[in-house]
Amino acid sequence: MSFSYHKSPIRLWWRRQQLYRYRRISFIWFIFVFICILIVPNPFSAEYSRIAINQDIQWNSINETLQIKEQILQNEIISDNSKVVKRGIIEEQSTSRILIVLFTTIFRDKKFCSFSIERIFGKTCPSKNRCQWSCDHEKFREADALIFHAYDIPLSRAPMPNRSETKPNSVWILWSDEPPTIINYALLKSYHFNWTISYKLNSEVSIGSYGLFSRRIHPLSDNTYQDWIEKEYYNRTNGALWFVSNCHSKKRLEIFYKLKYASNLLNEGYGRCVDYYPVHLCSSFSQCEYNYMSKFKFYLSFESNTCRDYITEKFYKAFYYGVIPIVYGPNRNDYERLAPKNSFIHIDDFHDDIDKLADYMKEIHSNLTLFSMYHQWRKNYEIIIDGKALERIRMCELCQRLSNLRKDDMIYYENIENFYNDGCR
Repeated sequence: MSFSYHKSPIRLWWRRQQLYRYRRISFIWFIFVFICILIVPNPFSAEYSRIAINQDIQWNSINETLQIKEQILQNEIISDNSKVVKRGIIEEQSTSRILIVLFTTIFRDKKFCSFSIERIFGKTCPSKNRCQWSCDHEKFREADALIFHAYDIPLSRAPMPNRSETKPNSVWILWSDEPPTIINYALLKSYHFNWTISYKLNSEVSIGSYGLFSRRIHPLSDNTYQDWIEKEYYNRTNGALWFVSNCHSKKRLEIFYKLKYASNLLNEGYGRCVDYYPVHLCSSFSQCEYNYMSKFKFYLSFESNTCRDYITEKFYKAFYYGVIPIVYGPNRNDYERLAPKNSFIHIDDFHDDIDKLADYMKEIHSNLTLFSMYHQWRKNYEIIIDGKALERIRMCELCQRLSNLRKDDMIYYENIENFYNDGCR
């Protein structure tokens, strides 16, 4: 006689009973957790509250950054046929308004729609009165510049327009601050965008993508700086800190564990990749995050992607909290173009010898003069991480470039995938 185990009536009855029991337990557990959330106070709620950041940037305070950017664009060598550039010689004499139309949303948000000119481009933007911003995508036919956000293009309700439907000299702009591991830029190749807004310094608009150094109007006095540096040096008794949630970058996890093993300094990592992270859960720019950061002399500003110019808020946040960043990501030259001299430590300087890095950290940790060397820049610069202030600078750069556009300029991206993949390793 044949017997099918999985069709046995007894077996089926038993499975139904177990399933009913699991469902009942799950529902009861859900109700219990929900009641706890409503009734039981969170002892860490004050620490989780966001720290208010209200910064501003004067356009003339970033002249050094602007000069570096211009040199990069002028000396740009397109070796992989990703971008076609022809610099015009006919100056644009028109003073008419420039209509910028946001054709897609920005992460599903209609950005800047009801903002004033000064709120979008900043009070000190030289050309702010020439630029007009619109979120009405139906104005694409009359737009001087059209902005498309890479993440939102597939989500847009309106189909992408044809070039023949827009003004002959309209500038099509792709906005994307994500590396090629997140956005498939090959799907965007056919649009032949004229400009990009991104983290890459050879993008037409790139200043202030994730942070910015701004020159102080009034430098700090020696006494003020000395008081600050001594306070920070003696209050920061721990070594290096790292908050991490993306576990896919194995190389930086390997560096962290090697450094933790090589150094007798207190090196701590928090996040689901390195510890039981709910115990140390801190939201970005919260009092909780500040409390942790204020105890350490170093922060591991390790990027998840090692692509050219991909330097995110991890880098700038360290400066804001008074910590020396130890960086892993693109080459040292990329960091030097964005940050003052002697302000960070690059992993590449030690040629994969983590023991040497650990010894150098110990030396800084026990030497006030050496510790101070990495903060000297604070006398003349301040760090900007306020998202609203950074947005105004970026949009001012956009407005400035559109205002200075020559009649016979020709720029378009022949292969935008190659452009974003350049320098990735």
